[in-house]
Order: sequence, then C-alpha cells, then structure tokens
Amino acid sequence: MTETFYGYIETTQDVLLIFEGCRRGLLPRICRRLQEKERRMIRSGSVFVFDERESGIKRWTDGLVWSPSRILGNFLIYRELDKRIPGDKKLTSITNESRQRSFSADQTAGILGVSTDRNRERRLVGSLSDSYRFRKDGLIKKTMSIIVNGVTQHLVSYYHPQDIISNKLRTPSSVPELASLEISPDLLVKQNFRVPPMVEPSFDHSENAFINSSSYGKDDNNKVSIAYGFL
Repeated sequence: MTETFYGYIETTQDVLLIFEGCRRGLLPRICRRLQEKERRMIRSGSVFVFDERESGIKRWTDGLVWSPSRILGNFLIYRELDKRIPGDKKLTSITNESRQRSFSADQTAGILGVSTDRNRERRLVGSLSDSYRFRKDGLIKKTMSIIVNGVTQHLVSYYHPQDIISNKLRTPSSVPELASLEISPDLLVKQNFRVPPMVEPSFDHSENAFINSSSYGKDDNNKVSIAYGFL
C-alpha cells in the first residue's frame, strides 16, 4: 500500500489538487483498510485519499489515539494523545510531569519562535488547550471530506509542526505537475465549502495558494458538499 502523496496539505486548494490528481489516475487512492504493519509506517507527510464506495471504508483507522476534532476552515484537526482518556474527557488535573510531556501551546511557541504568529500556530495545531495529554512530538492529523456525485471522498494527512516550520514538506501547490491541473467543476461548487478556497490564505500568501475565481460558477448543481466528523 503506497501513500497517495507525501507532503503537507496546507489549503483547500491543495486538497482539490490531490483529488483531481486521483480523479485523473495520476495519484493512487487507498482501496482497502491499512494493515497493522502499514499503520506503523504512517509518518509526518503521509497523505491518504480513499473513496468510500471503491474502498468499502466508512471509518478511517490508523491505530493512533487522537484528541477530539476541531474545525479549521474546511478541515478537521486532531492532535495525537499519549494514551486514551476514558470518555474523551478533558483532564481536570495534570501533574507537572504530564505538563512537561504535553505538546502545549507554550511548547508550540518554542517551536515557532518567541514572536509566534498565533494565527499560524492555530493553523498548524488547532485550538485545543493543554488540558489534553498530548503526545510529545506527536503527529497532527488534518482531514477533509467532500461528496462528489453522491460518493464521499476522504483525504487524511499527517505532519509534525516542526517539519512545516522547517519547510521539509512540500505542498501539492508547489509541485508543477499538480499545480498545473485544471480542477474539475464537480469539485468547485463553492457554496458547499465553509471557507471558499479562493480566499483561504497560505502562510506565504503565494499566488498558488488561491483558486482562480473564474473556475467557479461552471456548475450550478449541488454535487459537492463538505462532510465533517467522519473520523
């Protein structure tokens, strides 16, 4: 089983480029559940796409323990936890040792530097407080789902924040073979997106971070909608 893509999914445009690449057969979709040995190979930069009908997968499982999700634009963000907390309840008291081990906002600030851009931080790790026992150096999971012609397509991506800060992971928008793809109108019905892709900024505000507005309005049918909470 191979990853659909290796890199960082920063914007909704990146997701659309990956979906388009899969639609054209340029990128592979996952056709079955990951086996245990394959789950252990999940790394920072892993990106997987699967079609519910094609794969038979209704719920993605990766063997890791995650925080509750937080909505970030068109995405859901999860942070890896040290261990499962009964009932997914917040910790009412955390020992000093646990605080030191948690991937807290203060630690995130240390990664991003003293003059942390809080908006950038939130885009990397979500808005969860340190009242959850985050795994030190744990992964972030970023997901998005769309429904195209009645079939749900899912994208699941993983990364370490430090890899993004260090520019170790490329985005689909920075890959010429993907960035040059014309997105199918079936994927561009903007009224179904919580945040229209054309106004979703990237960290560097580069031109590639935006969808050309002329791509919209080609299809008035409600073929595409964002589906939240599938994980």
